[in-house]
Amino acid sequence: MVGCGNSPVAIVNNERITESEFQHRMVAAVGRDILKDMIDRELIRQAAEEAGIQLDEEELAQEIERAKEGFPSEEAFQQFLTARNITEDEWIDEIRMAMTARQLTIKDVTYTEEELESFFEEHKERYALPLRVSLSEIVVASEEDAEQVMSELREDPSKFADLARVYSLSPYTKQRGGKRPEDMPVNQIGIEPIREAVTSLPVGEISDPIKVETDGGEQWYILRVDERKAEREGSFEEDKEQIIRDYQSVRAKPLQEIIKEQAEKSNVVVVDPRFQELNEIYSSVPTELPGFGVEEPEVPGTGEEAPPAGEEPVVPVVPPATGSGDSGS
Repeated sequence: MVGCGNSPVAIVNNERITESEFQHRMVAAVGRDILKDMIDRELIRQAAEEAGIQLDEEELAQEIERAKEGFPSEEAFQQFLTARNITEDEWIDEIRMAMTARQLTIKDVTYTEEELESFFEEHKERYALPLRVSLSEIVVASEEDAEQVMSELREDPSKFADLARVYSLSPYTKQRGGKRPEDMPVNQIGIEPIREAVTSLPVGEISDPIKVETDGGEQWYILRVDERKAEREGSFEEDKEQIIRDYQSVRAKPLQEIIKEQAEKSNVVVVDPRFQELNEIYSSVPTELPGFGVEEPEVPGTGEEAPPAGEEPVVPVVPPATGSGDSGS
């Protein structure tokens, strides 16, 4: 029966590794850290409740959608959950906790229009945007395969996404109908022939096959630029939403302080004798943070840097990076 202490979790040449043995080793190795993380999360939850913080469900839904967009397909997302041995609801709870932690850290941050404008001028270069493209690709292994795809595209260019799902070798874009992430900075595309092609290829048109030498031989790329955005300087009006988030982040209260303050006014009792040292931590100053959420921000004016615009990680669970078929972005 699953979960029985004497049931095996593995068998090595007829020697059983039992559930109880496995659980004992696991608790000894990481039990203390897991318990501390769970206590910290509960302290954060209670602190948020006392502060009257309630997440906007629409913002939560947007954050979930944004996180899911990082996966090439629903199948890849489900594989990710399986690999981490969590349910989708548990994954959403991680996002909810991270957003709650952020709200706690910024709840007392106030600003005026003049302060935002000053912050923007101080970090204006961070909001400048280079030439960006949204593009689709079909990656194949040979010139013959590329010509086969081109032949079908000449007959019906609208089949690009369908052909990408059939022919493309790219593990990331294949299931997305060839689509790369939107607004890819052209200067970050590492393969020169592709960088040159997407710079000049008219929007909506399909490129001729582009040969790219790889360590394993060669690959052929067929590209379509779906959108191109010109480079621009930072704009206070256009970037105001991100400016506010960045301003809040650099002036946020460290999450460690919030946990410390909540612990000091709480009655935290660790009963399990294996983890009694945690009682000392919660009667003094926590020295570690739970493994999610908002890190202590860096404050401008102290020799430290503000976070890059648009790069504030609030979601703790993200898809793994992909390998082959990458166009250098």
